[in-house]
Amino acid sequence: MNKTKIAFIKFNTNLLSDYDLKVGETLVYGALVSFRNMSIQSNTTDEQGQVYAYPPISSIAKITGQSERSVKSHIQVLEEKGLMTVKRSYKEGSKEKNVNHYYLNTEVLEVYFITDAKETPKAKPIVKPKADTKETPKQSEQKVFIANADIEKWFTHYQGEHNNNSAKKLNQLSEKYGAETVVKAIHNVMNGVDITTLPRGTTGFILSGLNERNLEDAKRQLQNEKERKERFMNEPNAPVLDYTAHLKRKEKKKIRTSDDINAIFEGLL
Repeated sequence: MNKTKIAFIKFNTNLLSDYDLKVGETLVYGALVSFRNMSIQSNTTDEQGQVYAYPPISSIAKITGQSERSVKSHIQVLEEKGLMTVKRSYKEGSKEKNVNHYYLNTEVLEVYFITDAKETPKAKPIVKPKADTKETPKQSEQKVFIANADIEKWFTHYQGEHNNNSAKKLNQLSEKYGAETVVKAIHNVMNGVDITTLPRGTTGFILSGLNERNLEDAKRQLQNEKERKERFMNEPNAPVLDYTAHLKRKEKKKIRTSDDINAIFEGLL
């Protein structure tokens, strides 16, 4: 993208309460509105003539003063609340992402945002979004959950992002290899990894590590551990030697004192 200074934008603060937006989410949304305005100025549209914003995550993070991980999380929330949809793209023959296209809900923009800098906040009527607003494909999509609690626990423990894509893959692997094997493989993948050094977060790192070879290795490790436990349980008990027995025998022998000896002689007289 060309280096262009982001202009100021004006919006009605009812947006925050109507959509229950947090500060970080509002900043990200505002940045996307600014980038969309830049697309309008440069006549950037898709094949259907729709305007979209297309900033890299790193640019949004720099402008809003947040981490890239936080920006991704806020974008997901904005999608779920119907403020926009995201068209995610990938490089051909690779899972590496290109820059996403962000389509902002124009009905929301018309209600809450002021396009003309000369207008005052009272120049536009404030109307809350209609309950029967047409749903976007992202809104109508049913959320997929990670079926196994242990897999979800450890995947999120290592800061994996729980979304539809990650949940589907983890559920498929659990069904094929078993939940215990998947959990073991996750531990193996993250063993000794400093998650703060990963530039793109841990979600893709974990999922890419759950390949066939690593899952088969985890399966063998679990089998070996099981066999070792079984051998240990089946080993005959070794005889226990009582090393204090001789001490107990000594305690039974009375030590004869001079009084004992005198008593013996008196009995003989």
